[in-house]
Formats: sequence, structure tokens, C-alpha cells
Amino acid sequence: MSVPMEIDAAGSVSFGWTFDHGEFAAASGRVPQKAREVLQEAGFWYWADELGGWHQRLSVDREEQIRNATGAIDQLVKARVPVANWHRPSQRNADLVDHYRWLQDGSLFPDADAAAAKAHALVSDALAADCLGPLYQGVAEEVVSGALVVEAMCTFEDVHWWLAAAPEDDEHSYVWLRYEPGRGQLYTTDYIASFAAAEARREFRATMLRDTTWPASARAEAARPSRRLRMTAAPSTPPLPPGPAPGRAANR
Repeated sequence: MSVPMEIDAAGSVSFGWTFDHGEFAAASGRVPQKAREVLQEAGFWYWADELGGWHQRLSVDREEQIRNATGAIDQLVKARVPVANWHRPSQRNADLVDHYRWLQDGSLFPDADAAAAKAHALVSDALAADCLGPLYQGVAEEVVSGALVVEAMCTFEDVHWWLAAAPEDDEHSYVWLRYEPGRGQLYTTDYIASFAAAEARREFRATMLRDTTWPASARAEAARPSRRLRMTAAPSTPPLPPGPAPGRAANR
């Protein structure tokens, strides 16, 4: 059962992302009527108890979800409704606007040279120490020779994810590499078509470089009994048309 969102200009809206729900928006305190309208228009219709907020239709593709969230944030900022990054609550208002612009940035990575140098050093040391299995030495040699140039990297626990340019490959602009030093493995997980270079860089920003950790306050709130402040979509609002299934449109 849904109840209206409470209305008061003292409230705020936080935006974030999870693997299961995609982009979501969560209200804290009492929010103004304008916030309710903006979130409905942006497609945040579906309630998630564990987040205490609303997400978009799961079939909407990742980039469109980010664009929808960006539009909602812009409108809320103009309406002087406080907004924040759910994962990093200190990132508020104009900083959050910049963050969502960054998620849609398909330009070259500003620290690409540093990433290339670090990857080159790591792989060179692994080869010298004979730490890589024979099946993975070919990819390692491509990194060392410059046939693959790592431009961005992210580490989850003991797994390194790298986006590497393939300047000598006429069909592919990038490859995704997975490096597990503890297991002596370095291999390609995906190939990105030449025409989709900018999309590959956006994807890496949005899926790898973006901070999606749960803040301590959210973890504490999740342990409490749910307070369902749901928002009912206006009956006159048509549902979004089905979008493509989530996935890497930049592949192949």
C-alpha cells in the first residue's frame, strides 16, 4: 500500500546506484511537492524497501537511467531542493551535478598515462618473477609491448579491472582486462568495437570508477524496521516503454 510523500521544504533527495536496482532516489525528512513531481516525471516509480527510495524500470538501459537521474537533479537544484550523493553524503548540490556530468563523460581519462605506467610495471614484474601461468603470458606481453595500453584501472578486493586501448587493432578500440595476481591470471573479458570508444569510457566510469559503497548511516538504517514513505505515481502518467535489457551496448 502506498502513501503520499510528506511535503515540506526542509527535506532533501539523495541519488545513488545499486546492481539490483540501478539508479535510485531516496528522500530524507519531508520533501516539497516539486520533488515528488520531478521524480515521477524522471521515472522513479518503483519502491525498494532496502534503499528507502524509488528506482526506475529495470529494463531501462544504464545510460538512459543516468540521463534521467541527471535531469531530475538539475530540476531539483533549480527548485532549491537539496540533493546529495547517497554513497557520499558530503557531495551535495553543485558537486552532485558535476558527478552526474562525469558519469556521462566519454572523453579520455586524465590520468591515463599514470594508469599505463602502473599496469606496465605490474605486468613486467609479474613476467620477470614468472608469476603468470602460460595461458596468460600472451596478454601480458601485449601490455608490456604497448599493443595494449591500459588507460583506466579499478581494484575490487584482489581483482584488478583494466580498460586497455588497442591501438594496433583495426576492429576494436578497447579491451577489458581482468588481472588476479594471487592466481597468476591476466586475460581479456570483453572487446569493444572501434566505433564505441566513448561509450566504453563512459561505461568504465559508471561501473568501475564510481563509488557505490553503502554509507554507514544507510547500513544502520537498513537494520531498523522499514518506514514506508512511498510515492504514488500520478494516474495520468504513462509508463515508460520497455528499454533494452541491461548490458554492455559497447561490446562486440
